[in-house]
Amino acid sequence: MSSTVISLAVLACILGAAALGFFLNAALPGHHLNTESRDLLKVVIGVVGTLTALVLGLVIGSAKSSYDDISAGLRQLTTDVILLDRVLARYGPDASQTRAFLRETTIRRLNVLWSGIGDRHPAAGRAETTAAIETLARGLGELKPASDYQRTLRSQAEALTGDLGRAFLITQARAGDTIPHAFIFVLAVWLVIMFAGIGALTPRNATARTGVIACALAFATALFLILELDTPYDGVIQISDAPVRLVFEQLAR
Repeated sequence: MSSTVISLAVLACILGAAALGFFLNAALPGHHLNTESRDLLKVVIGVVGTLTALVLGLVIGSAKSSYDDISAGLRQLTTDVILLDRVLARYGPDASQTRAFLRETTIRRLNVLWSGIGDRHPAAGRAETTAAIETLARGLGELKPASDYQRTLRSQAEALTGDLGRAFLITQARAGDTIPHAFIFVLAVWLVIMFAGIGALTPRNATARTGVIACALAFATALFLILELDTPYDGVIQISDAPVRLVFEQLAR
């Protein structure tokens, strides 16, 4: 389910709770909303609101940190690919088959990662990546350097292959959703409770009720931001594909 659909569903629940509060404000007998009752409701709303805001702030910070880490990891991954391709090119014709395998594997794995297929089959994606790295390392081991220069290049290629395998696996491990569905459900329940109470205390005028609706929209957009940051390869807030385009251009040479 997309972040937009989830956010709109939560927004609908919040507004429904607020509308219920508006109805209760008008329908309940006066003694249910006397001074003591209002004070108690304010305390409850304050506790739930503080808890909700605290959790949202922490999760937004965590999601942004994860988003930045994934972006940095993708840049490191593409850098390793380009450097390894250049080393193999300098090695000479003997490394052409290994270089072609690197190009084919990199393009396929990046396309899978960017399309989100790897999110649905993470174990298979990791197995394919591990097999590809092992094949690449085996190809490097079969090279027969004819000079010190080629021996140095092969050593560099082997080191870069290890870095590349680690970068691929880390990037794939971070590609899936990390926000549990239970978290969204619990947060939605908190918001429903809070806005039902807010609606019950809201004065019966358009200005006050518009403010409640704006507040509900703010909470829903905060949730949308969290979900978008949690899916960096999809949705509205995507990480830049500039590193991927750069590596495709370099491998096409």
